Amino acid sequence: MRRQLVDRWIDEGVYPYPPRAEGGQAQAEQATFDLVATSINRHIPGDRTKKRLTLSLLQNSLRHNPDEMVEILEKVLRLSESDISHLHGLLQQTSLSNIIRASSIVTSRLQFLTALEHLVFDEETYGLVKERAHLHKILERELWVFGEEYNMMRSSEIGLTRLLEHHRRAIGWDPTPDGPVVALDGGTRRVNLALSAESHEHDRVRHLVIELKAPSVDADREQADQVDDYMQAVLNDPRFANVETTWDFYLVVRKIRPRLLPRVRQAGQPEGLYSEPTSYEHAKVRVWVRTWSEILREAKQRLEFVKNGIDHNPSLEQALQYLRTRHGDLIPDRLRQVTGVPAPRSEEAHDPAV
Repeated sequence: MRRQLVDRWIDEGVYPYPPRAEGGQAQAEQATFDLVATSINRHIPGDRTKKRLTLSLLQNSLRHNPDEMVEILEKVLRLSESDISHLHGLLQQTSLSNIIRASSIVTSRLQFLTALEHLVFDEETYGLVKERAHLHKILERELWVFGEEYNMMRSSEIGLTRLLEHHRRAIGWDPTPDGPVVALDGGTRRVNLALSAESHEHDRVRHLVIELKAPSVDADREQADQVDDYMQAVLNDPRFANVETTWDFYLVVRKIRPRLLPRVRQAGQPEGLYSEPTSYEHAKVRVWVRTWSEILREAKQRLEFVKNGIDHNPSLEQALQYLRTRHGDLIPDRLRQVTGVPAPRSEEAHDPAV
């Protein structure tokens, strides 16, 4: 109903915005305008000239005096008590300025999810996306994809010894290690992303360690065992011990090979669970194999309510424009060259092995 009304205003030539705004802030303002304007539609004059003037005044109030908008509308349009109550309800928990900012964040995130889906699934694109030069570095800036509760432990790849330091710091212990952390074979390991969140409700610290693979790499036992090695290093080093800590290790891939599927789809177990030792008394430790489809779906579900409220479904071009603007230094050359974004200076980004 809201979309139909806005489309009618556009056809009548009274709508004060372009049909599709460019940029997250502009789109958020336009979505908020649509929400407010359609809520008071029955008070907007039917005359075309007056309608255009009223909608323009509403736009100006939203842009320059958003927190005073209800009072302005009440005086100009003589709103009923029920309509005033409805608009006050929109602002009951926060100011309209904050609603616009929140809408802008959601709009940008929806665009990023669409762009990420394109990067990892489009047949002409996913083969170009490298693990470290592209995917890893882009996701360092968009960690909300894995959950709102996470903060970055470190902005680049880290070894298990550095992971130990961050863990001990998170639980309030002396972070200085008295020696390196090594895998069972005596070697060292590096992980892509390490996230940490403290749950005050349950008085626990949760660590999420993520091993990313380029979209062209499908998960097989070899890749799953690589992540299992990280888990074994944590499980067998008593310096990681803490009864109030949960460790989740993710292998994130585009696709899981058939040979691995029975291992991550076992009866009575959550889908994706690869390993969960039961004999470790110090902490809960689990290894998961997760697909981008699952992670994207969960991220979209977290945004679904606000997405419906602002009536925003980003097009692929809007999503790619966000990607070029926000991550233009990190995307594959073919996508960057479309808009003339200069190539990054980092030598790593040009290393075909990365």
